[in-house]
Amino acid sequence: MTPDRPPGRKTYTRLATGRRIPSEYELMSTDLHYNYPRRFELPAGNPVVDWYYRHREGSALRSSDWEKFADPRRTTYQIYTGLQDSREEVVDGLFREVDETNYCAQLDDEWIRFLELWYAPMRFPMHGLQMLAAYVAQMAPSSRITNCAAFQMGDEMRRVQRIAYRTVQMAGRPLDVEAVARQRAMWEEAAAFQPLRELIERALVAYDWAESFVVTNAIIKPRIDRLVNQDIAGTLANANGDPILASIHFSLDEDARWHREWTVSLLRHIVADNTANSEVVSGWIDQWSPLASEALEALAGVAAQAPVPADPRAVTTRIADEVSRDAGAALER
Repeated sequence: MTPDRPPGRKTYTRLATGRRIPSEYELMSTDLHYNYPRRFELPAGNPVVDWYYRHREGSALRSSDWEKFADPRRTTYQIYTGLQDSREEVVDGLFREVDETNYCAQLDDEWIRFLELWYAPMRFPMHGLQMLAAYVAQMAPSSRITNCAAFQMGDEMRRVQRIAYRTVQMAGRPLDVEAVARQRAMWEEAAAFQPLRELIERALVAYDWAESFVVTNAIIKPRIDRLVNQDIAGTLANANGDPILASIHFSLDEDARWHREWTVSLLRHIVADNTANSEVVSGWIDQWSPLASEALEALAGVAAQAPVPADPRAVTTRIADEVSRDAGAALER
């Protein structure tokens, strides 16, 4: 007689609730970190281990269960690559149109000059945002947060590459060393960029993983994403007869909208899970917002220099109102 055996366990058994089979998102995103909440196999005193313990376990934010956060888009690697493949196909088509129709020659020379001064150097701060997303992905205590930040890192690199590609198209030839040096000098020296440069450089040394997340996703990106994608390369581009640039950044802004969505979702989880977190997050927002507002105001000011200009005050007011509304929605109890 064969003895009774317990039913076989599946790889997803620990994630199942009752008889419900976990979703693909749950399987591909839940509890994937080998060193949190478990410990590193390296001995205490190792500099890598000490770094994580200080800036992750020692973070000012606390949660009883970080895995209760869920990406509102339920993004897995397969979903992400499929989605971005379709978006890149559209953007590639726009770039082909530029090449095949001599599009740049039809643009106003003063608009091209404006883009060379204020658009081409944007790849430098966008690379800073890519590095910040990478740090959050590396340090986050939940694999679900890591996944979101890692996909965001890919989105930021996509934006850097597309700005670089469009810059080469405008030049009509590969950029030489002198052209790259001029664009880098604009980022490092032009007054309109300096508050943003200071903001990003200070954010890059905010090592508490949660402060880095808040500064990047709740302070810098909600302002700069809107300014670059929606205004400078959006409304202003359309007003100056450059609809293809606006279409490219409409696609890039789809990425940024998802970044804001998962940020709000995580902040809501943080506040709902531990009410003390609200004061911590609010403190970081109060600390970093003045420099972020200065960065927004300074960079928005270049809109007045376009051949068909925009009112910088109207731009900054709209963006500030939207950022404030998002923050209020995220932190409400």
